[in-house]
Amino acid sequence: MWPVAYSKTVSKAPKGMYKFVIEACRPLTKILMKPHWKGQENLPTEEPFILIVNHVTEFDPFVIMHFLADEGHAVRALAKESLFRTPLVKHIFTSTKMVPVYRGTNAAGDALKYAKVAIAEGESVAIFPEGTLTRDPDLWPMQFKTGAARLALATGAPVIPLAQWGGHKILHRWRNSLPKFGKRHDTWVVAGKPIDLSDLNQDENDRQAVVEATRRMYQTLTRMVEDIRGEKAPKTPWDPKIEAYAPATDDTSQ
Repeated sequence: MWPVAYSKTVSKAPKGMYKFVIEACRPLTKILMKPHWKGQENLPTEEPFILIVNHVTEFDPFVIMHFLADEGHAVRALAKESLFRTPLVKHIFTSTKMVPVYRGTNAAGDALKYAKVAIAEGESVAIFPEGTLTRDPDLWPMQFKTGAARLALATGAPVIPLAQWGGHKILHRWRNSLPKFGKRHDTWVVAGKPIDLSDLNQDENDRQAVVEATRRMYQTLTRMVEDIRGEKAPKTPWDPKIEAYAPATDDTSQ
């Protein structure tokens, strides 16, 4: 049941500028990527959804958008406002209805308002819950922010975890690096089943519910990354505020 008066509509497919950009980038991604994709059947087809994704490198959007587009899905991603300052990028982002995030300002909360409207209009939304590229020394998901949880509790839209790995072999996690050509790099993308939040109070202002929803999102996505990598993640997430792993008694929200 949806907590607010949003109606469920068919999840929208790529079209217009969105489809043009995807197809324009496809030759490049084919040269660079050797895809290993699973879980496409877990992407809802009859309603908009919230996609949560771990963030390793600036190349992640290319991997994710092609994974989704090949399944007939277009998503509106929340992206930091600084990316909108370049004229060409701004034109592409605004034409494809991406949502700017004004981090550290009074307008930071506007992104969630726009995301709610997008879902109400039948648009799926993609969020990197870490808020930026991971600072974890071994590239594990770091501490999640609470935006994705608050959006999920406010709208009732299904939350689909999307674990991905391998893009860092193509492009290092900092923007001053260049793509590594010469061979196709293995890239894994796995979509999981919706995360069950039905037992929680569907209120984005309920801190206990938000903290628990954030914890479930972090644990689910991290376990999926563990499965892809065949390794165990640290016992607690990296906290960028203290530049260390969070104390064991802390929750995974900020």
